[in-house]
Amino acid sequence: MGRPLRRHFSESNFLTYGGVANSALVFRTITSIGNYDYTWDFIFYQSGSVEAKVYATGYIVSSFTVNGSFLYGHQVAENVTGNIHTHFLNFKVDLDVLGVKNVFQTKDMEFVNVSVPWMPERYAMVPQLVEKQLKTEQAALRYDTKTPRYLHIASNQTNRWGHQRSYRLQVTSFAGDHLPESEPEERAMSWARYKVAITKHKDSEQASGSLYNQNNIWAPAVDFMAVLPMLPPWAKLLPCALPLWPCARARARTTTTSKR
Repeated sequence: MGRPLRRHFSESNFLTYGGVANSALVFRTITSIGNYDYTWDFIFYQSGSVEAKVYATGYIVSSFTVNGSFLYGHQVAENVTGNIHTHFLNFKVDLDVLGVKNVFQTKDMEFVNVSVPWMPERYAMVPQLVEKQLKTEQAALRYDTKTPRYLHIASNQTNRWGHQRSYRLQVTSFAGDHLPESEPEERAMSWARYKVAITKHKDSEQASGSLYNQNNIWAPAVDFMAVLPMLPPWAKLLPCALPLWPCARARARTTTTSKR
């Protein structure tokens, strides 16, 4: 898969090398929507990690070049402008880590001024681990806020060292803001307000949107804000099945290079 599962070369004391080649199982499907073909890859690695990737190919969204066109894109051919736009994708990830009694954890670090053990009169800023369990509306991480370094869905069961067993969630694709929430059309894609949102599992909530939302975007058939009501302070995400709703974004912009 382009990189080894693990490797190490050392020549500090003895000349040693060890490594394992990597391979993965890939489930791929392709959907053709309008001018785009979307290729969806679900990759299962030997390390136990799972990756979801999607990329688009096909034909660009274009328009006839007129005065002011270059405020919205680049010219890509004679009298043709490639228009800038954004693709939003929302995944539902329903992980059951050693059962359905799971919690949502964040892990980050903060610098603390501590005394140096071998020189107590001296102090140094040392990073310390900060772990939090998000139980209320904090579990909806908006796109315009700082996200903790590590996001975990954790079991209430621990390993031999007393740490909760968990899966880490990594969301790596963000390409800017979506439609302002003040716009009435935004209701049809309100899930895009969040990098990740965590909800209690309900069998009736299978998706964050619907194909039929496009028929009435002002009163969508599935409104994600109804799936994700802001919990009052007394409501708690107690250990339970916790589906995640990570949002991926891709900014589409076309450029050309011409030879003369």
